Amino acid sequence: MRQPPGPQGGWEPSRREAPPTKGLVASLFDTNFDHMVTVSLIKIVYRIQLVLITLFAIVMGWYGLAFLEWNTTLGVMTLIATPLVWIALVLGVRMTLEFLINQFKISEYLRIMKDKS
Repeated sequence: MRQPPGPQGGWEPSRREAPPTKGLVASLFDTNFDHMVTVSLIKIVYRIQLVLITLFAIVMGWYGLAFLEWNTTLGVMTLIATPLVWIALVLGVRMTLEFLINQFKISEYLRIMKDKS
């Protein structure tokens, strides 16, 4: 079977160039601010936030169980609200960090475009 010919003089997608990376400590002492520290810290911040939000949800669920003995309606409502609050908090943190990382990616892409011209 014969292969169709490739594009001839047409549009080809650009190849994504990965910016050179430095370690965290080396980025801290980059006085030209060519390498951003925040980008490397986002993963750590997100993991810490997940742990804290999960611990908060566990405590909230525990209070919901304790409320069952005192006020059944309040206990049930707290137990129903616990996973909803967890999802809302995780979504809020994720959306905020994604917005932040997109700002840095825009900066990187603008720098690549500037360096090409």
